[in-house]
Amino acid sequence: MVEIKDAYTRSQITELALGLGLFHGFSKMLIALGREPSEMETTVIPTPTAPTDLLNIDVDETNPIAALLSPIPNLRNRWLNLENSLWTMDKYPKNELEKIRLRMANLLRVDSKYIASYDKNDSITVAQNISDQFVFDVRSITSDQRKKIVSEFGTEGLLNLMLCLALYDGIFRVAATIDSWQ
Repeated sequence: MVEIKDAYTRSQITELALGLGLFHGFSKMLIALGREPSEMETTVIPTPTAPTDLLNIDVDETNPIAALLSPIPNLRNRWLNLENSLWTMDKYPKNELEKIRLRMANLLRVDSKYIASYDKNDSITVAQNISDQFVFDVRSITSDQRKKIVSEFGTEGLLNLMLCLALYDGIFRVAATIDSWQ
């Protein structure tokens, strides 16, 4: 039997892993928002065509995810653009989102280069609890927790928080997978 890493290029494995990781993260986000798949109506959405034009952005070489996705520059740039949009939403405190990212890197036991890049030596507050719940038992996030976040930061703040959880849950699982093969 052929090993997966022998049958596919690193670029192909990275692209596939990123798709699966983000699907996993966003599925968990819906559950964290209190929406179980069995409760939602099915809507068929046509699969969009992948953009063929290049997205040119400045790449911070110290960003470990930029390095992870470097075999596919266009995908890397689109990820960095998506990640940047998370940080510019300004609906949830950026310092808390940074703590969530660091906590999730620790929980998912990614390579130390990620943790070193994100560690700002701050204490983790509410982010620790919800990060742990999102990673280990997403269904344990309660409606009371969501209501508290909404009362403090609004529905857009809740969405900003959940996007952070989903993106980093997905990408750190990809990182753990890809890094373990190198």
